[in-house]
Amino acid sequence: MSKKGIQESNFIFSNDRTGKFVAHKTRMPTVKCVCSFEILVVPDLKAMDRAIRNHVANHKKASICSERLTKQVLIAAAN
Repeated sequence: MSKKGIQESNFIFSNDRTGKFVAHKTRMPTVKCVCSFEILVVPDLKAMDRAIRNHVANHKKASICSERLTKQVLIAAAN
């Protein structure tokens, strides 16, 4: 890889200044399928339903997968 398209920047911060970006201390909530596929839990119920249906459509164990993912979403939403 050539350095032609790479731009380097050096930033010097004083000790009393904090950065604008803070690393997430906790992971975003996800639900995990039996096939180890993870789906991000979002507050939009319609989007969650669409994400689960899209994954289940291509899954061999559809009924088990759908029930398990729905149960996990409801547990995550309750917390």
